[in-house]
Amino acid sequence: MGTFGYMAPEYATSGKLTEKSDVYSFGVVLLELITGRKPVDASQPLGDESLVEWARLLLAQALEDENFEGVVDLKLENNYVASELFRMIEAAAACVRHSATKRPRMSQVVRALDSLDELSDLSNGMRPGQSEIFNSREQSAQIRMFRRMAFGSQDYSSEFFNHTQSSWRSRGSGDQSM
Repeated sequence: MGTFGYMAPEYATSGKLTEKSDVYSFGVVLLELITGRKPVDASQPLGDESLVEWARLLLAQALEDENFEGVVDLKLENNYVASELFRMIEAAAACVRHSATKRPRMSQVVRALDSLDELSDLSNGMRPGQSEIFNSREQSAQIRMFRRMAFGSQDYSSEFFNHTQSSWRSRGSGDQSM
């Protein structure tokens, strides 16, 4: 099972994984690098817990205005190459599109980030922030329903996963000594 926050919408609703599911997850990683935020942060206001949902409109605005203040990690202190950040934002926005068919192939993302193809078009006929079928409230409700079905009322914060992973590690190290 995927980790919440990195999970593509189609996987969360149908359980089907594709290459485009991996592209979505990579887009979330790019968003983490750009914004300095976690993929899911329960301490954020209602509706902004999901990094993707919080960033979606900000990415579109940043690409339109070429003003990155609202989306870039403040810890960078404006110490970045604007053209490279623009390509990262463009790639992240394309990767986290709700519709899997509208996401670029990973090879396109690599070319865009590697600047091998300056004219690499990640738009796939869409403007950033635009979607043919996207409804964030509906998607959020579907993901919450999926979580309840799969895990009951467990805590989904990163602390839950970190604690679980550390307990697995301690069990694993105990098994090795036998």
